[in-house]
Amino acid sequence: MVLGTEKRPLQALDPLFVQAEKKVSYNCCRRGRVCLQIRMDRNTFMPGEKVVFTSEIHNQTSKCIRTVVLALYAHMQYEGFTPMAERRWRGDSNELLRQEANTQIAAFSSTTVVSTFSLPLVLSVSSTLLDDQIVRTSYELVVTVHLPWSLASVKAKVPIVITSMPAESSSCQLSLGGESGPTGSHAQTSRY
Repeated sequence: MVLGTEKRPLQALDPLFVQAEKKVSYNCCRRGRVCLQIRMDRNTFMPGEKVVFTSEIHNQTSKCIRTVVLALYAHMQYEGFTPMAERRWRGDSNELLRQEANTQIAAFSSTTVVSTFSLPLVLSVSSTLLDDQIVRTSYELVVTVHLPWSLASVKAKVPIVITSMPAESSSCQLSLGGESGPTGSHAQTSRY
């Protein structure tokens, strides 16, 4: 049973930090809170680049959290016209990449999961709402902490921008270069 959901918006001028928090109820009268934070050095990438991000999970319940799911979604919006010249839109979402981090997040503890995955070599470039295109593409990284004992989950989303040109190094966006390596994640746990 979910008592309430508190989602905090992106911090001012920082699109690379997202926090989601949920109050949960379990075993009839016990209550707790689970907080999920995602941090990235940058959110603009080229196809084939490595994406590295950190997820912090704060488990303030007396239950163990076992699974954290990390996924990259592509959202497509198609624009068309009916025979009567009425404008219509159709949306479609697909999961491009998925990882499961099997972590044992003990009761009243905090865990940091550092994840890495390589983007596919062929991806559509992200488009904005200002673009006058028939098809618009956007991407988002979604981290989900499943809470099966409360029939709930905590979910945080970070927008990902795919470009055809390297990110500028003059801002906070750093280039990872052409590094290649295994996809995966590792976790570090600490008690409160």
